[in-house]
Amino acid sequence: MIAPKKTLSLLMAFAILFALPAKSFAYTYNAIFGNVPPTIMQWGCPLDTFALVTSKWNQPRSIGTNPHRGVDVRAAKGSNVRAVWRGWLTSIGTYSVSLQVDANCDGIKNDAAYYCHYYHLSSKGASGYYGKGSIIGKSGDEGGALAPHLHFGGVNANLSSKWYRNEVNYRWTSSWNGGKDVDSFAMATWISNKAGLTAYFKDSCGNYAPAEVVIFHRKDGTSAWTSGGAMKREGSSTYTYDFTGKYRVGTKINWLARIKRGGLSSTIYPYCWAPAKYDRPDPNPNAVANPYAFYTNIVR
Repeated sequence: MIAPKKTLSLLMAFAILFALPAKSFAYTYNAIFGNVPPTIMQWGCPLDTFALVTSKWNQPRSIGTNPHRGVDVRAAKGSNVRAVWRGWLTSIGTYSVSLQVDANCDGIKNDAAYYCHYYHLSSKGASGYYGKGSIIGKSGDEGGALAPHLHFGGVNANLSSKWYRNEVNYRWTSSWNGGKDVDSFAMATWISNKAGLTAYFKDSCGNYAPAEVVIFHRKDGTSAWTSGGAMKREGSSTYTYDFTGKYRVGTKINWLARIKRGGLSSTIYPYCWAPAKYDRPDPNPNAVANPYAFYTNIVR
């Protein structure tokens, strides 16, 4: 038999538990994103033309993986799907293939492990070596399960789920806004003690500015992150934060940015991070022991 005082304590504990607001999303700490790929190249278009991007890499969204682990591009069923670079094609699923990138174009598998995955195909080319721009399949809709489109992007190994940024491979072209259309953030810079980046979201209806872009920083070698508040918006999609006077001259610092997408249901994880690392990390980088990815610069 439970003593009266213990019974009362239990009842109070349950009352407090159910009075607390429920978390609207879970936090996971799988390292599934990578910042800079092993090799940066001038990738070609994965379709015949640079079609509309409908979901960017690392973009918060209400369906599928969230944040998004690749790039969605509008493509009618049966559209040509092309190799973004020279490499070896391997089938990895009923509707998907992987192109092992031959970065130095010597026909030998001696490059850093770097692949481009293609999903939702209606047909696939045979395994083997393909030149840049060669047709490697046709786009599809997975037997009618999805709206027709192409999902593609760089990964670090053939069967892994660590997805890299793609923007760096498309800075050579004016299409896709110089690559900015394919990644949730781009062009992280450090100029005269000012941290900066480009951030906006995109779907079939157009571009969307973040609801907020918050910076966190710390002295290199320390563990606690300090919130610097909202980064300053300059122009349509550039955000900056001036570190002048925040630290002594010569101090090496770390910084990262939390970018929020508005308009999502309260049950949807609304954030992405620059640089990205985890699937859905806690919004407060001090809330977990896992180290976040970050940029490092020296205050001058």
